[in-house]
Amino acid sequence: MDRHVLYEAAVQGAEYDLDMFERIYRRHHGRTFRDLREDFCGTAAIAAAWVIRRAGNRAWGVDIDRVTLDWARAHRLPALGKAARRLTLVRRDVRAPGGPRAELVCAMNFSYWVFKTRRELVRYFTAARHALRPGGLLVVNAFGGGGTMEKLVETRRIAASNSAEGRPVPAFTYVWEHLSFNPIDHHLRCAIHFRFRDGRVMRRAFTYDWRMWTLPEVQDAMRDAGFRAAEVLVEGWDDARNRPDDLYRLRRRFENQTSWLALVVGVR
Repeated sequence: MDRHVLYEAAVQGAEYDLDMFERIYRRHHGRTFRDLREDFCGTAAIAAAWVIRRAGNRAWGVDIDRVTLDWARAHRLPALGKAARRLTLVRRDVRAPGGPRAELVCAMNFSYWVFKTRRELVRYFTAARHALRPGGLLVVNAFGGGGTMEKLVETRRIAASNSAEGRPVPAFTYVWEHLSFNPIDHHLRCAIHFRFRDGRVMRRAFTYDWRMWTLPEVQDAMRDAGFRAAEVLVEGWDDARNRPDDLYRLRRRFENQTSWLALVVGVR
């Protein structure tokens, strides 16, 4: 099994993310946007979904990892057909200047947590601001809560689906593990494993060496990078179904939980 295909089936929700980005952008500007840049794009799932969503949309995917970008060029671009002409994949440090300016830049799946010092984080947010047109938005996500600051293992059954190329992906189990957390510097190590029906396990298909940034730290870093505002939207909870309600709402206060998901939006 291809670990990138499994990751996309278990983790990526490109259409959901794009719906959310459009709602946020409309709230600020009364219209949708056209040009998107996906930082730490990996297999460029969000950027690819954007160019096929609407004929006039354009996207840039930026990542420093050559192997993953080569995977996207080999497996994702051919499936896009003519829309692939409106998707540009760039191998570059996301903090490096250059490239066309977008109306929205996103860094999802907590990817910016690779930056472990405040100086590095502000440097990235500054680069992202320069990559935006006036009024543009930077959207990043974050998680937290008391239960996330300790060792944990979460499993989720993933239904059978199809890959970006249309090939069948059998059902499997997605495993998210927190290997260690240091409360002194918020250094967090995580791993993703995949389990299959025949008993095989793909251990540590992906590993992460992060700093868990808090919401006020992210907001302060965005403001110091020159954003005129930094908003927080928190995913709600459905008490009846005992699960998240998949809706992010602008919040200035919320009660801490065992775990929560949030977005931080920098406004240029």
